[in-house]
Amino acid sequence: MSGQNGLIVRRNARYEVALPARLRVAGEHQAIVAFGAATGAQDGWVNTDVLDFGSGGVGMISQYFVPRGVVLDVEIMSLEDQGGEILLACRVKVQRVVMTDRRPAYLIGTAFAGQSPESLKKIDDLITLLEGGPVDPESKE
Repeated sequence: MSGQNGLIVRRNARYEVALPARLRVAGEHQAIVAFGAATGAQDGWVNTDVLDFGSGGVGMISQYFVPRGVVLDVEIMSLEDQGGEILLACRVKVQRVVMTDRRPAYLIGTAFAGQSPESLKKIDDLITLLEGGPVDPESKE
């Protein structure tokens, strides 16, 4: 959505978080983008960190470049026990990529794409938790 002056305006609130995650290129785009052996990718998955989360998408920081328009599978982990229970497995489309500095690192802005009803419920539960509300224990199933 663009504002009157041509700036992109976010439609949904985002919550700042710091959660470990991993991402991989979705099957339909693996012919276009692939992580090489030097990335340490395991079965196509590379580690990343989620910086913000909202009902419209996820913001991440990654050591690996991913072009705009590419669809990714993302698994967001919990911090408990450092083992990382998967809080949310979702599919996102890359909307924005910005190199942060000479490290290199990339800020990746994404929008949710084609979520299942179960995934939509988990997104809502995670937002409720971030807003400080209670989460229905039945929804963890």
